[in-house]
Amino acid sequence: MGFFGTYYLICLAYCLYMSFKKWNRAVQAGGLGITPGLDTMAMLIMCWALAPVDIFLTWVRVYKEAEEARRNQSKIDIGLKEDIID
Repeated sequence: MGFFGTYYLICLAYCLYMSFKKWNRAVQAGGLGITPGLDTMAMLIMCWALAPVDIFLTWVRVYKEAEEARRNQSKIDIGLKEDIID
């Protein structure tokens, strides 16, 4: 199995894991009649593109949250410094 075969299997495993994780959340929330079958068939074809896009979007979301937390912390630090000076 070459590089692309290994890449495909890794992407497929990642997509299936994320899909079934989402499906379990929907079922636990009371989603009746939900089946992951059609999603799974689509992933067999598109997993090579879906996995990198999902990982990139997750990284962007995490980076955005970290930047917001940093900005909020700097606002708190500035507010504390002003209170100490007063």
